[in-house]
Amino acid sequence: MTEPASPARGPAKRRGDFAAAARGLVMAAMLAALAGMVDVVGYLHLKGLFVSFMSGNSTQLGAVLGQGDLATGAAIAELVALFVLGAAAGQMLADVAGRRRMTWVLIGVMLLLTIAAVLRTAPEPMVFAMGALNASMQRAGNIPVSLTFVTGVLVRFGQGLGSRLTRRTTGWNWLAQAVPWAGMIAGATIGGAAYLRIGEPAIWAPIALAGILAAGSALMPQPD
Repeated sequence: MTEPASPARGPAKRRGDFAAAARGLVMAAMLAALAGMVDVVGYLHLKGLFVSFMSGNSTQLGAVLGQGDLATGAAIAELVALFVLGAAAGQMLADVAGRRRMTWVLIGVMLLLTIAAVLRTAPEPMVFAMGALNASMQRAGNIPVSLTFVTGVLVRFGQGLGSRLTRRTTGWNWLAQAVPWAGMIAGATIGGAAYLRIGEPAIWAPIALAGILAAGSALMPQPD
């Protein structure tokens, strides 16, 4: 005879889903903070170019090409290409690592940033690392998250707000999009303050954070 389903299973599952989403959002905020730190250090070191914000680099690429500055255009195009290759390499590593993809991707990011630090804040491994970082996490529960760019986050936040105001949705998941955005701003603020005080050695701060997150991710259930 089949046993009747426990009436507490539904609420317990909802609590479990909420806890998983909450853990995932905290981790997303920390990963976005890592990206913010690296990007601001790279931005200040490169005097106006980015190591993770490829929308900004693409706009600048078009601007310099329109002005006929092919040398600068080639340098920016190299950054974009390295970011794409890093994203591909990070996804390959994540696919191979399976359930421990976050841990292994973060270890890879930490090693790449360490190479950049040893080479006096070399931008190439930093860009490659930021491309790879996106493979570490893509969702917190059923909430999509972005790590190295905030345009998509802000669009989802705005669309959710619009749907809420028109009463087309009653959920509040869209509010969660503010979490990685706040994490990136916090990380960029810390990275900018560190660079102002100590210069290029500020890159060691996100290296330390990547190591801490890699160790922490190995000890907890990993979100998608």
